[in-house]
Amino acid sequence: MNLSRKAINFDLSTNKLKKYFSDTREAYGSIKNFMLKNGFEHRQYSGYTSIKPMSDKQINLLIKRLTKKCAWIGSCIKEFDVTDIGEQYSLKDTIQSLCTQELNKKINHNKNLQIQSNQKSQDIEL
Repeated sequence: MNLSRKAINFDLSTNKLKKYFSDTREAYGSIKNFMLKNGFEHRQYSGYTSIKPMSDKQINLLIKRLTKKCAWIGSCIKEFDVTDIGEQYSLKDTIQSLCTQELNKKINHNKNLQIQSNQKSQDIEL
């Protein structure tokens, strides 16, 4: 039995959802509420990760409960993947730091261009 945190990602057919919902966001909201109440956090779009490690059996039971609550999902599902999460670490801080450095370079470059432009204007006036 593989006990690990799980990632669940899915894709639903918008056209098929329209048969069940006037606003397709309702479907995603129903799934989100279900997932949050069942030990998952919403990461992005249609992606969720379990807060605690789960077994494959627990995932199967989760899916059974989901299909009972959202019976429409069977005809709307395009894909539904479950992945065991191995070692995970965030690169958010690294990305933000690198972007700040790049933005600062651009700001300094623009300042230098402005200084050069001002100097040329002064030279022309003389």
